Amino acid sequence: MDEAVTELLRSRHEVITRIVDIDERGKFERLRAELDALAEDVELADWLLLIDDDVELPRGFLDRFVCIAERAGLRLAQPAHRRRSHAAWPVTRRHPGQDVRRTRFVEIGPVTALHRDTFAALLPFPPLSMGWGLDVHWGAVAAEHGWPVGVVDATPVRHTAPAAGGYAREAPVAEARAFLADRPYVTRAEAGWSARTSSSPGWWRRR
Repeated sequence: MDEAVTELLRSRHEVITRIVDIDERGKFERLRAELDALAEDVELADWLLLIDDDVELPRGFLDRFVCIAERAGLRLAQPAHRRRSHAAWPVTRRHPGQDVRRTRFVEIGPVTALHRDTFAALLPFPPLSMGWGLDVHWGAVAAEHGWPVGVVDATPVRHTAPAAGGYAREAPVAEARAFLADRPYVTRAEAGWSARTSSSPGWWRRR
């Protein structure tokens, strides 16, 4: 986590970082509480990045990631996974030779970026423990609002541990099923769709 924060603070952007310690609460319970405490800072932010403690960011990550996402008009975004990264969804694997792709959803981790245009609809987070199911629901919400969603291939990250590697799956799965029972969501087949989109290919290499 310290290495990730150091990398983020290399950015030319104004960055406010907070590390939320692990305790008996689930990930999204902790995030919800922390964001409530940071409400004034979040209100002024252009982007909110949620970053797990088991992810390796490439050098110069934030500036390239944000600028490519903005040039593509994305409102929900995530970096692609490198080849040796633990990825739960094949669509999030890096596509070499591309900068960015449109998708129908982004994962809730290991790195998730929400543009300020989404805050009114997506914040505060619902009372979920680990947040499973939230990403496919966000995909449906994005479609309803007409928000472009996508994966940035130009800034691939490495997730060093598999999802749910440190805790039992039964409770998060049950929570996700209950959460999605009366809410719209994208199906697994829909979540697997992606298409190349323009972000002025190669622009970030010239800056």
